[in-house]
Amino acid sequence: MRRFFGEKDGNNILIKGDEFNHLKNVLRLKVGDEVIVSLNTKFEYVCEILSIGKGVAVCQINGENECLKNPTKNIVLFQAVAKKPKFEFIVQKATEIGMSEIVPFMSEYCIAKVTENKAERLHEIALNACKQCERTIIPKISDATDVQGVIDRFKDFDIVLFANERTDVGEKLNKLSKYKNIAIIVGSEGGFSQKEKEKFIEAGAVSISLGKRILRCETASVAMMSLVSILSDN
Repeated sequence: MRRFFGEKDGNNILIKGDEFNHLKNVLRLKVGDEVIVSLNTKFEYVCEILSIGKGVAVCQINGENECLKNPTKNIVLFQAVAKKPKFEFIVQKATEIGMSEIVPFMSEYCIAKVTENKAERLHEIALNACKQCERTIIPKISDATDVQGVIDRFKDFDIVLFANERTDVGEKLNKLSKYKNIAIIVGSEGGFSQKEKEKFIEAGAVSISLGKRILRCETASVAMMSLVSILSDN
């Protein structure tokens, strides 16, 4: 069954905007077709399309299930701002892998500008990735901050893991299953300055090595998120 995001309206669900356009003009669904609709909550709804009007499809709820594909841990990615195609790729993969939140931030060696990555576009990418991987809660994409803004949030987490691209003596990723709130920090194309690395470590971040090879920022993000997601569930 096709998946959509909608909004509750009494006992029915409405599908509007880009989701409606996809339903009507791309997939060409009709009255009577069944779909699965999410409301950005932990539940998913099996629905029947009752009507397709001008800019809105009205759906009747026939069933409700708790979605088991949503993240069970609060894992937040702090990602230094990268060029638009790379950052969009990271947002897509972060959604699929199970991040709860994505926080862009500017660091000393960032090549891209914050304005290259539009919040509306990133939200659309995350929403579509949710439908693809069958999760029903869209990760939060926060406003961009700076290195100090990232450090100020350390207090919100049980552990903060920092991908250090210029070390082969980083801590090993283990015993993550005991943590519920985990932060991951990954750099941009230019990596981090030595001063920034020292700031993260002094503030309590755990330095992690992803191997002896220097990875692209998008590769490092996917590798780090995958490792943490898998190990924190064990």
